[in-house]
Amino acid sequence: MVAPPGRAPTPLPTVAQACARAGVTVREVHSGAECVAGAALLADIWGTAAEAAPLQSDVLLSLGHAGGAVLGAFAGDELIGLTVGIAGRPGSPELYSLIAGVAAAAAGRGVGVALKLAQRDWALAHGATRMRWTYDPLIRRNAHFNLNRLGAHIVEFVPDFYPPMTDAVNAGDLTDRLIAVWDFVDPRPPVSVPAGAETVLAAGDDEEPVLTPGGPGPWLIETPTDIEALRRADPTRAHRWRLALREVLHRAERLDYRVLGFTGDGAYLAGRGDR
Repeated sequence: MVAPPGRAPTPLPTVAQACARAGVTVREVHSGAECVAGAALLADIWGTAAEAAPLQSDVLLSLGHAGGAVLGAFAGDELIGLTVGIAGRPGSPELYSLIAGVAAAAAGRGVGVALKLAQRDWALAHGATRMRWTYDPLIRRNAHFNLNRLGAHIVEFVPDFYPPMTDAVNAGDLTDRLIAVWDFVDPRPPVSVPAGAETVLAAGDDEEPVLTPGGPGPWLIETPTDIEALRRADPTRAHRWRLALREVLHRAERLDYRVLGFTGDGAYLAGRGDR
């Protein structure tokens, strides 16, 4: 199947508009003191000790010095968001978004949108035409933002992408990831659900994952409403969601199906197509 036509994507704001809405300025992080603040922010977001921050201050400084995109969102003088992008190889047209995070106290203000748009503009100014990153396929809000708001598309599912992680966000969970690519020149519009689409993973009673065999496709693959809250409340059930999604994505891969998009009510659309 070819991906069904979707509605036109909502136009993205400019970086200036996004920053004004979020009440921040976004700029490159250069100084040692700012990199120390950046490492401390990442440690706080990921719930680690300072010495176990996802990126240490010396690494942040080195990445910026080497020409990477180390961008901070500042509310006044306070660093409340950080994103890091690196080039995969010399002359690459692609920026790899390594990490992004926003302080919990600033969640819901649009700081992440401002950072992502600033990262895109930085990439374009330095000759890149697309961006690549990974995300947890069970986090519904990230899937919606990546695929429907930005217009990224999925190129691969990788089980156990990372080694076991011990931070407060990922500890005890498998590190399955979807690989998203955002083509700045050709962003993909959101998909519409075609007639005859069959749900092969659904949320049953008490949001228990329910798998069905599935016919010839296309398939709808539902996600839990809030996997992060579910992990805290019922990690065993959250793990069942992880395994169920892994199973259905492996099954899709064997049939040469790919993720074509994400619906407005929280399900991936999978089938044969060219998205």
